[in-house]
Amino acid sequence: MLIKSDLRVWLFRSLILAAVGLILISWFMPWWSADIEELGISNAVVIHPWGLANNMGGWGFYLAGSDMPVWFAPVMWTYLGLAILALLVGSFIRDKSISLFKRKINLSNLIIIVVGFSFIVVAVLAVVVAAIRTGDFGLHLLGDTFVSMGYFEQSWVSARLLPGYWLTCAVGPILIVLGILRSKIIGEN
Repeated sequence: MLIKSDLRVWLFRSLILAAVGLILISWFMPWWSADIEELGISNAVVIHPWGLANNMGGWGFYLAGSDMPVWFAPVMWTYLGLAILALLVGSFIRDKSISLFKRKINLSNLIIIVVGFSFIVVAVLAVVVAAIRTGDFGLHLLGDTFVSMGYFEQSWVSARLLPGYWLTCAVGPILIVLGILRSKIIGEN
């Protein structure tokens, strides 16, 4: 029979697993999308955490040079795997501490907080890089932009951040809070 402290530990682990679920959901959802009115293409360009999807069909030549570097997708998938592994390890570590800045810090708390902070960094960098890349094509990251696609083709392009991005923005702070409250949740100190 589980004692009360074991139940609290499993509650904490369940919260971490729920956060991992949110991470996976956000990772497979698109983060940004652009519709091209004149061509009647919804989600003509979609940005995922691991790269860009060009759904413009024969009109795709307008996006020549927009692809991310070849190494980008493998790095992002590796980051996801390492982040999930770190969270799982962090949820099972119990009595390990390290000295950092002349203070003893619980290793589990630190791992979870660092992963949470890394998701905040990824979300911020995603917007910065996307704004730069869309600017290279004369688009605003958010809202409507009137663009000339060459010759006589002109259109309004409507761009927006999608729920997958906002979910990622929420996961980082959730993990930081879980890392900070870990000792209280599991009943230590």
